[in-house]
Amino acid sequence: MFPLDDQDMEIVAPEGWARLDRMVLMAVDLLGPVANAILPKGVAAKILAILKPAEALARRLLYLLAPDLISVSPAKAGVSSSSVPSPTARDPGLRRDGRKILFRLTEAPTRGPKPTGPRIRYLDGPPAPPKPPKPIRTPQTAAKLRDRLIALSMVLGDPDHHAKRLARFLARRAAKGSPRPVPLNFAYVPRLARHGLEEDLRDALEFTNAAAHYKAHAPPG
Repeated sequence: MFPLDDQDMEIVAPEGWARLDRMVLMAVDLLGPVANAILPKGVAAKILAILKPAEALARRLLYLLAPDLISVSPAKAGVSSSSVPSPTARDPGLRRDGRKILFRLTEAPTRGPKPTGPRIRYLDGPPAPPKPPKPIRTPQTAAKLRDRLIALSMVLGDPDHHAKRLARFLARRAAKGSPRPVPLNFAYVPRLARHGLEEDLRDALEFTNAAAHYKAHAPPG
C-alpha cells in the first residue's frame, strides 16, 4: 500500500501512543485498584473490548518502529532480555508468581474455515452418550487483565526498547526459517471488526495495519 519514512513516523507514532495511553487509562479505571478482586459480570468483556485492539495497535506501532535485524546472526539476535536488568521483587513488572511480565508480541493465525455439510454423529449402533455438563466457571479475577495492562503500560513507557526486543524476536524467527516470520494477523486484526469500536481507534488500527502489512510484504529494496 505505502511505505512510511521517518518523517511520517514522527507524526503517526506519537498520535498512536497518545491514543493507546488514553485507552489504558480507560481500562485501568474499569479494572479497579485490587488485583485479585472478583470482577463483576460483564466488566472483563468491557475491558477486553478496549485492551485487545489497544494491544494490536501497539504491536503494529512497534513493528513499524523496529529496526531491521534480519541480517544479524542468530546468536547475536538471541541477546535480548539477558542484557536487561531483571526487575526486583517490588517491581510492578513481576507477576504474582514472581515471573516477569512481558508484552505479547504475537497474534494467533486465522483459523481455517469451519466444515460445512451434515455432521454424522454415529453410523451403526446406539448413539454416543451425552456430553457431560460443562464445569461451572470460576469467577474471573482482575489479576490476568492487570498483568496485561502493566505489560502494555511498560511498552508505552519505553517503545524503543520494546521495538528492539521485537526486532530481535523477528530475527530469531527468520534465522529458524519460521513459516510466519512476522506473527501478526494482518487479515483479521483483533477486535477490528467489532461493532461499537471507536471510529478514531478503528482508523488508526486500519492505517497502522496496512503500513505494517506493507513493511512485512514489500519487495526487497
